Amino acid sequence: MKVLSNQLKPLFIEAAAAAFPELAEGDLVDTVAVEEPRDPSHGDYACTAPFKLAKKLGKKPAEIGEALVENFPKDYRVGSVEFMGPGFVNLRLSATFLEEELKVLEQGFSVEGEDRRKKPVIVEYSCTNAAKHMGVHHLITTILGDVLANLHEFMGYEVIRINHLGDWGTNFGKLIYGVEEWGNKKKIRENPNDELTKLYVHFNNKAEKHPELNDEARKIFKSLEEGDPKRINMWKWIVSESVADLEKTFRRLGVQFDHIMGESFYLEMADEIIEDGVKRGLFVEGEGGALIFDMGEDQVPALLRKSDGTTLYLTRDVATARYRVETWHPEKILYVVDHAQSLHFQQDFAIVNALGYAEGTELEHVAFGRMNFSDMAMSTRKGNVIKITKLLSEARNRAVEMAKKHGNEMEEEELMEEAEMLGIASVKYGILAQDRVKDIVFAWDKIITLEGNSAPYLLYSYARANSIVGKVGDVKLSGMPKLTEEAEIALVRMLLKFPDELENALAERKPHIICAFLYELCHEFNRFYGAIPVLKAESEEARRSRVGIVHGFMHVLKSGLSILGIPVLERM
Repeated sequence: MKVLSNQLKPLFIEAAAAAFPELAEGDLVDTVAVEEPRDPSHGDYACTAPFKLAKKLGKKPAEIGEALVENFPKDYRVGSVEFMGPGFVNLRLSATFLEEELKVLEQGFSVEGEDRRKKPVIVEYSCTNAAKHMGVHHLITTILGDVLANLHEFMGYEVIRINHLGDWGTNFGKLIYGVEEWGNKKKIRENPNDELTKLYVHFNNKAEKHPELNDEARKIFKSLEEGDPKRINMWKWIVSESVADLEKTFRRLGVQFDHIMGESFYLEMADEIIEDGVKRGLFVEGEGGALIFDMGEDQVPALLRKSDGTTLYLTRDVATARYRVETWHPEKILYVVDHAQSLHFQQDFAIVNALGYAEGTELEHVAFGRMNFSDMAMSTRKGNVIKITKLLSEARNRAVEMAKKHGNEMEEEELMEEAEMLGIASVKYGILAQDRVKDIVFAWDKIITLEGNSAPYLLYSYARANSIVGKVGDVKLSGMPKLTEEAEIALVRMLLKFPDELENALAERKPHIICAFLYELCHEFNRFYGAIPVLKAESEEARRSRVGIVHGFMHVLKSGLSILGIPVLERM
C-alpha cells in the first residue's frame, strides 16, 4: 500500500497550476501540503493551500479554494472535492478505490512505492553498562530505539542496530579489585550482573571507611590502560560474562542488535582524534593543560582531554561517529538517549562536523523524558535501582491476575506463557503510547487492563477478529468486495490511512502516533463488528466483503504491533 497523502499531492498541485499558471512550480511544491482533517466528517484528506497562497496571489482564500475545486483533475481515486471555509479543500476517496485497495489489503499489508535512499540508517540505543544489571531507566531507550529501528526497516530502509556498551572507565578498577579480593567466579558465572553489581556496591561501601581503596582501584585501572595482561584478561572476562547476561534480558524483551560495541573499541581512535584536532588548530590548551574545543560565544567549552593526558567519553564518541561514517556510510545516525545528554550531543555533533567526519551523514539526538512511577510501591529506594527483570516479572504476575479475573481457563503452563508475553507487551506499549519528549508516567492500572489505550485491549481486538475468521471456514475472497454500509466504508478508509500514520511517526520519531492510530482502529473495528453482522451477513456478497475487511484489519493491526515489537495472540 502507498502513503496516500504523497500520492494525492500531485493532484492538488496540478489543480493549482491550472487555476493559477503564474505560480512557479517551486512555489506549488512548497506550499501544497495534504493532511488529514481534524474532523473526519469533513473528508479523508484536506489541503490548506488557499491559506498559504492568499498573500502570494493577492486573493482571498475562498476564491483560491473554489478555483482549486473547479480545476481539480479527474482521478479514479477521488470521489469528491469541495471547498470548506475559511480555507480548506477537502477530498473524499471514491468507493471504487476503497474496494480496489481492500482487495489488495485482504492479502497482507506493506508500504510500497516510496523512494527510500540507498544508504543505511544507524540507530544507537540501550547503551547499557557492562558489569551492572539493567535498571528500569534503560527501558525507554531500549524499547524506543528498537521500535524506531523496526519502523525505518518497515518503511524500506536498511537499518544497523547498535548498542554502545559502557565497558571502560575507573569503575573497572574497582570491579577488578572486588573480584580479586572478594569475588566468587562460580557465583559470578551463575548470575553475572547481579554479583558484579554487589561487588561494586561492596567496594564503594568499604571505600567510605577506607579511602585508600580508591587509590588501589586507580592503580588497577592505570595498569589496565597500560595493557597489563593479567588485568586485561580479567576485564575481558568480566565484560564477556556481563554481556551474556544482558543478552538474556534483551531476548526476553524481544530486542535485538546487529552490533554490541564497547566504548573500549574506540580508545586508540580517540588518540587519533586528539592529534587531528590539535593539528587543525580546533583543539586548544585550556586550564591546567587540558584540551578544549570552543563551542562559541556563551557556550560551555567542550573538554576532550584532561590535564593528566587521558581522553574522555566525549572524545571516544567523536571517534565512534567517524568510525561509523567511514565503515557504513550511513544516511543518518540516530542516538536514542535521554534529555540529560543534550549538551553532550550538542558538543559531540559540533566537533564531528567541525572536523568534517560526518560529511553526507545526518547526526540526530532522539531525546526523551524520564520515567516516573505513579505506584509508590515500585519507586526506587535510595541506592537501589529497580531491575528490568523484576519489573517484567511483576508485569507477568499482574497479567496472570487479570486473566484469572476475566475467567481464563488455560492450563497453568500455557497461562504463564501467555502472561509473560502479555505483561511484556503491556510494559512496552505503556511506554510507547506516550509522547517521548515528555516524562513517561508508568502506572500499572493504565497498562495492564482490557480497557482503554493498552496492549491487552489491542491484542484482544486481534484475537476477536481471528475468532471471526476461524468460524468462517473456507470462504474464498474471490471477486471484488462491495462496500455499502457506512461502518464498512469508515473502517476501510481508516485502514488505508495507516501508511500516512507510519510516515508521520517516522518523520517525528514518535511511536505514540502509531499507538494512537492502532487504538482508534481497534475502536472502529469493534464499532463495525457491533453495527453489522459478519458471519450472518444478509447475502454471500456482503459476507465475503466483511470477511475481507476483517482480514485487512488483522493485517494492519499485526503489522503495527510488529513495528512496536509486540507479537499478536491468536486467542485470549
